[in-house]
Order: sequence, then C-alpha cells, then structure tokens
Amino acid sequence: MVITMQRSITFPPIRLRRIDEYVAYVAKHTPTLDELREVGLEIGRGRGDITRFLERIKVVEVSSGRAALTALGRQLVSLREILGVAVYHALFFQRVPQYRLLVEALADLNEGDFDGLHKAVNDRLSGISPSAWLNKVAFKTILQIAEDVGAVERVNGVYRRRGDPVEVAVVDYHKRHGVKIGESYYISADRAIYMECGRQMQPHGLYGVDVACVVAKIYNTFSP
Repeated sequence: MVITMQRSITFPPIRLRRIDEYVAYVAKHTPTLDELREVGLEIGRGRGDITRFLERIKVVEVSSGRAALTALGRQLVSLREILGVAVYHALFFQRVPQYRLLVEALADLNEGDFDGLHKAVNDRLSGISPSAWLNKVAFKTILQIAEDVGAVERVNGVYRRRGDPVEVAVVDYHKRHGVKIGESYYISADRAIYMECGRQMQPHGLYGVDVACVVAKIYNTFSP
C-alpha cells in the first residue's frame, strides 16, 4: 500500500531502517527492481513504493530497469558513513514538506501527544493550501522516522523534541576524532568533513573546525 499525502510527496509506510538498507544496497550493487524485491528491499508493484519515493527526493534514479544513486544519493551515503542515520533528518527536512512541518511544529510546541501533533501539522498544511492534509497512517510513519533519526523522543505517549540530530552527530564526530579546547574543536585535516569550515592551526597541524558551518553545509547539501 502507498500512503498518498494530498498535494505532496508520496511516503511509503516503512521504517527508516528499510530506507537506509535500500540506499546502502543500491550503492553497492546497482540492482534491478526485481533484485530489490528478491532481497526484501522493495514493496508495491511496478517501480515500487520505496523506489518512487527516493526518485522524487532525488536520491535514486532508474535507467534500463536498474536503480542507481544520483549525485545527491552518493553524498548521502558519504555523510551517512561519517555521521550515522542522523543525516536522514537533514535530507527529509529539506525534501519532504510534511516532515519539515512536523519538526517546525515540535519546535514551537516542544511536546505533544499523537493527536495534538497531527492536528498541528495539518493546521500548518491548511495554511499552505486549504485542500492539503496528512492522514494518520502517513503521519505515524513520519513521526516514527523522526524518532529513528533522533529528532523526537516518546515518553508515556508524549512526543518531545530532542533538538537537531545533525548538530548532535557533528559534535559527536568531532569529540571522537578530535579535541575540544574552549568552545572550539580541533581535528586532523584528513578528518575534516568540509575543508571550507575551518582552518589549519600551526604549529600543531590540527584543523580548527566551525561546527555551525559544518551543520549548515550538510543542510545545504540536501536543499532542493
């Protein structure tokens, strides 16, 4: 079954884990659509729900019956290896309008139960287009993905905002591979995610990193 969100991108009813496994498999194998079904990474008929979704957000392209990563998809895989699944938060925030509205609603409310957040997102959608709406099944899928990437936590049925998972992942990366002096992180130059987000520090050869610049670059990478 495909979840259709009126006036928007179709979102398949799957967990982030399946999307992540699909992207990793396509990166390694450039499989046919039949092969994706055989290994359990595709659902639906024809092109398949996951393939169509990832095509719409420009991560995958299909040619001669084979799925391959786009340039954006290859960047996604590269950042996924460095930062983990948190990078999907930036991808969906930039390319799936309903996901972005959920994140923005939680930023305003800080927390809410399922029905309250569902209404808040639909209120925002109706402000964009009176005929736009998001059904509960689709909303549940998006909310679960927000949990999986670390943007949301659920406690006793209440969903709470956890902050920006991309920023958390970037900070954790620099903690693992560098040192913090004052408010700045220093890392070997070969570990820098973006060379333009810092400068070489002499005489020690460490690279001073502007974390805010790195986070902004990641979001800009996925901007339509």
